[in-house]
Amino acid sequence: MVSRTGSVTAVGCLLLQISLLSVQADTPGRNESWQNILADGKSLVFGRFVGKFESPEFRSRRIRLINEDTGDEKILSVDEGLGYIEELIPPGMYSLVALEAIYYPPIRPFRPDKYRPIRQSFRLKPREGETAKALIYVPPDRPVYIGTIRASDEKEGIVYRGHQLRIIDDFDIAFEHLTLTYPRMASTFRTDGLIPARHFMLKPSRRENNNEAVVAMDDPIRTARDYITDGKYSLAVHWLKSFVPVSDAKRFDAKLLVGEALLGDKQYPEAIEVIGEVLLVFPRHKRALRLLARAHALNGDLDDAVSLYEGLSEILPNDAEAHLQLGYIFALRNEPQRAQQAFNSAFVYDFDYLIHDLNPFLVVMKAASDSQELIFIPPRVISFRTPPPRGLETRRQASQGGMAILIDHSGKVVAAQIGPQTSSVMSAMMMSLVRANFKPAKLNGIPVPSLLSFDASQHQSTQ
Repeated sequence: MVSRTGSVTAVGCLLLQISLLSVQADTPGRNESWQNILADGKSLVFGRFVGKFESPEFRSRRIRLINEDTGDEKILSVDEGLGYIEELIPPGMYSLVALEAIYYPPIRPFRPDKYRPIRQSFRLKPREGETAKALIYVPPDRPVYIGTIRASDEKEGIVYRGHQLRIIDDFDIAFEHLTLTYPRMASTFRTDGLIPARHFMLKPSRRENNNEAVVAMDDPIRTARDYITDGKYSLAVHWLKSFVPVSDAKRFDAKLLVGEALLGDKQYPEAIEVIGEVLLVFPRHKRALRLLARAHALNGDLDDAVSLYEGLSEILPNDAEAHLQLGYIFALRNEPQRAQQAFNSAFVYDFDYLIHDLNPFLVVMKAASDSQELIFIPPRVISFRTPPPRGLETRRQASQGGMAILIDHSGKVVAAQIGPQTSSVMSAMMMSLVRANFKPAKLNGIPVPSLLSFDASQHQSTQ
């Protein structure tokens, strides 16, 4: 288990090869008319995709959909340039399942026989979104603009929210590209007086206009959250103590952030007291439940932590952190069957965001360091299918990039990330580790997940 280094940034989560049964959507012919599209029983989907897999190492980006009525899968291709989507699919209601791309390691000369590209899948149901599904409605009588999809890993304070979708209204840009790419189709739009439908899968939001910001009028809550994100916990507390709330909602937002800052500053009893006050008023507040559970777990109050994480998992049954933490606590209690069940649940759905967040792994690290009776054995490589490079070749290479590997309780690499501008040697190391056979970490003899982090600037890996 290791701390996440600053050089490792959110570039993309690398998952192992996933078999797909989807059918590629059709791309319109350059001279195709709208009437011909309708005659074929199709409709047109157009938009853009940005914010994930944008590095030059990612190619063949695409969006996977499932028809809600028939269960048929369709793949929307994203162009390799600016991320435009212009595809033909049958009309109907579709749920957005995943964004996918192929990672090509920046190793020169490229050797696909040794470092085979990896197909990645980034599932898109929001962890705590406003809707149960991200839906696209494709009308039968006109094209539909689905918005500009911005996907990323987002952080609020010390808690990662997981993979989030945000829809930006870039209709004019996307429609202009459509008319330039398919001039005949666009001319039939004008001739028939056809106006494309504008359908957003989630609640749309527009880009913030920085010119509208007023100096000294920043949102105090947002400023405090930014301080916490940057690890400036005392500044956050100082800022919030000078803040006079204008409503009860703002007062409890500020109180929760004070508790979060105290948690980040390792003042666990104080954090428990402040966050607990929020939960007394809002007993099903998901963020407060998560923070209070973390505080109790890190303070060694495992019974309270179990109750809180079980409450969180009832509200959010697919929450990876809640199941992961319960698994660790059961392992600390030497309950192997309950630990395995919890870990199995943790790695079913939307878990790869955990690679950005060290906090869920701190309970084991702190418990192991506080007790001489607990035995923690870090993961180790049994064998390499692709031999790793011999070493970092130059000082310049050694100072570039880093990576993190998430290994589950069976020893399987389930996610990885690599920093931008990473040297080819570091990329080769990451590819070797992703395909390596691991013996999982163990706590009290019970297999547990682990996070392996490597900082190139330090020339070492720590557990």
